[in-house]
Amino acid sequence: MLNKKVFIGVSALLLSGCTTVLTANETAPEINIASKPTEISIAVLDKRAYVVDSDKEPAFEGIIRSGFGIPYSYYTTTKEPMSVYLTNRLSAGFDKNGIKANVVKTDPTMSVENIVDSLSKDDLKSVLFVLHEWKYDFHTFTDNSWYDMDVIIVDKFGNKKIVKNFKGENDIPDGSLISNEMQLIYKQRFEKVFADPEVRLAFSQ
Repeated sequence: MLNKKVFIGVSALLLSGCTTVLTANETAPEINIASKPTEISIAVLDKRAYVVDSDKEPAFEGIIRSGFGIPYSYYTTTKEPMSVYLTNRLSAGFDKNGIKANVVKTDPTMSVENIVDSLSKDDLKSVLFVLHEWKYDFHTFTDNSWYDMDVIIVDKFGNKKIVKNFKGENDIPDGSLISNEMQLIYKQRFEKVFADPEVRLAFSQ
């Protein structure tokens, strides 16, 4: 019982300690697109299986385990759905690069084609991120996070220029606030996408 109480206390410090929580603007990815539009439509669709079937809430971010391995679910610091949480950071990234981002709202029950249709109505180039996996698992013996997402770039006529999958695993660095460490990891993931040669080519078409 004591170990469990100590774990919960430490977890609380990790998640809501004295360290200031980073904002969307502070963790916005660098988006350097060669052929830079002045305006773009963006969307993030959460299709994580455990969110779609309502086993986890849309704001679910990951789990932290007790010393006995008991998992406790944790959520985005703002309690926003992950799709909204990530979209806010992407929007800030585009804005910093001088590109106005029109956000298309999504829901886990929507299909990819539904979202593509909605994006194309703006008559703008657009990008859709489809999350198949996006979570962390933090405990004494492992501190990993995983992602599996499709990136779909659509031209202003609704034609898909590229559908490319990105997946991987990231270690969580030691830090005083896990939510900040995860935001920095998300930033790096998106920067990897926008630096990809095929993605950059699709943006220029």
